[in-house]
Amino acid sequence: MNLANFIPTSPDIRILATEIAGLLIFEKKIYLDGRGWFQEAYRVEDIAKALDVNDLVIRQGSFTYNLPGTLRGLHAEPQYKIVTPLTGKTFIAIVDIRINSATFGKVQTFTFDYTDINSPRRTLVISPGLANSILALGKEGVFYHYAVSDTYKSNITKRSIRWNDPDLKINWPIKNPVLSEADQNNPSLRELFPEKFT
Repeated sequence: MNLANFIPTSPDIRILATEIAGLLIFEKKIYLDGRGWFQEAYRVEDIAKALDVNDLVIRQGSFTYNLPGTLRGLHAEPQYKIVTPLTGKTFIAIVDIRINSATFGKVQTFTFDYTDINSPRRTLVISPGLANSILALGKEGVFYHYAVSDTYKSNITKRSIRWNDPDLKINWPIKNPVLSEADQNNPSLRELFPEKFT
């Protein structure tokens, strides 16, 4: 991460603008004392302002725990996602699959290491059309919180991409992750968007 890409804000918050539009990292100041620590994760109004979105509403929050070696993704639901890993060490890969985007097919990866309980947590803001994944590294697994701009619906239309799609060239730190049956059978980017590869 290049600190030069941080968007200037108040002293207690840093917002990292990435190479993919609509993909941001928020880091708020952590306050430590003899009792432990406190850190605000994010404010929706700050996210909306950074994304230049007037009507961002967060409708659902969920917790997930991934056993070591588990990979979820790459999933692109048509909604905003706010992902905050809380424990363990996490490798995250994001792919832009917005057909008309200038960065279509671009991948960005991040490693968040919270094996030190006193590390400030970072929050990843993922816009619609960006496929995200989370891979649990290490021995303790990863517990994280994510919030979304729409409630879960079993019939929601989402696009998923094969985790090891050779066109993406993602350098996964684990070569044989644990995957759901659905994620084992996700299509490649080329299969979903053949017109982009002609």
